[in-house]
This record gives sequence, C-alpha cells and structure tokens, in this order.
Amino acid sequence: MRHVSSLIDRMRVEAPEMNRAERNVAEIILADIDGAARISTRDLAAQAHVSEPTVVRFARRMGCDGFTDFKIRLAQEYAIGRMYLAAERQQPADTGNEVAEHVYNATVQALSMAFAQHDPKAIEAAVDLLDKGRRVFCFGVGGSSANVATEAENRLFRLDVAASSTADPYQQRVMAATCGPDDVLLIFSVTGKPRSLLDSAEIARSQGAGVIAVTHPPSPLAELASVLVPLQAFDEEKFFYMPNRGRYGQLFLLDCIATLLGARRMKAVSKKLWRARATLIALHGSTEGQPIGD
Repeated sequence: MRHVSSLIDRMRVEAPEMNRAERNVAEIILADIDGAARISTRDLAAQAHVSEPTVVRFARRMGCDGFTDFKIRLAQEYAIGRMYLAAERQQPADTGNEVAEHVYNATVQALSMAFAQHDPKAIEAAVDLLDKGRRVFCFGVGGSSANVATEAENRLFRLDVAASSTADPYQQRVMAATCGPDDVLLIFSVTGKPRSLLDSAEIARSQGAGVIAVTHPPSPLAELASVLVPLQAFDEEKFFYMPNRGRYGQLFLLDCIATLLGARRMKAVSKKLWRARATLIALHGSTEGQPIGD
C-alpha cells in the first residue's frame, strides 16, 4: 500500500480494507469531517453502531495516540485544507462579503480545533483552583493573550473572585513574588514561551501558588503548570493580514472555565450580580437583555 501522509486521505485509502466496524467509523467521519472534529467518542460510536473501544482502536490504526489526538490532527488538517483552498484566488479578500466569509471560516476552524482538543478534567481542575484561590492573577503577553487575560479579570471579578490582570513583564514577576499557597496564576499563551510568563510561573510555584496555563501542550510553560488546559492554536502565515485566530480558542476555554465556576458559585454570588444589574438600571434605565455587569 502506498504511503499516505494525509489523515483524511489515509482513511479514504484504507477504508475498503477495514473490518465492517472500523469502516463504519471511517464513513461517518468522512461524511462530515468538520463535525467529526467536535464529536465525542460516545456519540461517534452510537452513530457508527460500534463500541467506544472500536473508535479508540480506529484512531490508533490511523497513527494517533487516542481519539482526542485523532480529533486534534483531523481539525488541523481540515483547517489547513480550507485555508489553502481559499488561497487559490491568490488575492486577499478585498470586499465586505469576502472578508466576512473569510473571517467567519477562520473563526469556525479555530473553535472547532479548540473544542476537539478540550480536556474536561483539566477545565474542572482549573476551576477547583480558582474557586479556592484567595487571589487570582491573570497574565498574558502579546496582542491576543494579553487581551484574553484582561477579559479573564472581567469575567472572574463578577463571580466574587479577587482577580487582577497585567501584561507588564515587570508587574507579572512582582505579582508572582507576592503569591502564597492560596493564590493562583491564570496564564494565557499561544506558544508557551514568553520569558516573563515562564519566570512568573516558576516564581509562583516556588511560593506554593497554583499555576493554570492555557497554552500549547509541549511547551516550557506547560511543563511549569499545576494545571494545563491544552490549546494548540494553529495559524497560517499565508494570511498574515488577518488577526490571530488563536484568541477564539483562548476565549472558548476561558468561557468554559468561567461558566463552570459561575455554576459552582451561583448561590453565593447571585444576590451580588442582581445588585450589579440594579446599579446599572439606576444609571441608565432598564436594558432588558443586557448581560449582568456589562
């Protein structure tokens, strides 16, 4: 059999030689590649009328460590393919409609990849730390990560978390140095390599503080984290004129963390949130569907 480097092409080539159960899995995936990058092992097994171990065996047959690894690689390959298909026109999107379509596709791809690789246990472990933390320092550097760190402060303070954020490398190190065992760093980084973030994580860990890192799994920052929330944010420099898509994945995981934390704290913070709403109504009248605190 000829060597096939593409995961998608390999499924197409090998499907006729698979047993019926694995062929069913391949056919379900190939029929909706975008959807397969977001599906759970249980749901795929149900659709293919096979057992969950069969799905895992199929993923390993494709050269992956497991079904989560398979979905990450599938999402990456699908995103690359879509990007190169769009690139065939050779000219940047230069109309409102083209730009809207291009940005929409990039956003969908980024969210698909983030969902495909999300780790529920890591999200729960991160929320455990945040829920018990005395103070939470939200760090990021660069355009997207720094902005997401600021948004993390915005999301957490309304849940009665003593949260603050900074993108200043000096402040990050100083804040880390003031940490104790009851404090937490929440760090966002696409690459997991900025020096100030690594230093801050190391300093905080030396003081017994928890470090939650939303970052690339095989990175220096990931190795320093108490809790790693994995995010491989693929980007394609061919479209350098577009904003970094990695922030969509970061925001997705931040929303997962904040939503779960809010659910756990709802009884304790609900009265405070309604007071926040009442304060805003007193300021400029009823806003009906406006989110509480915005």
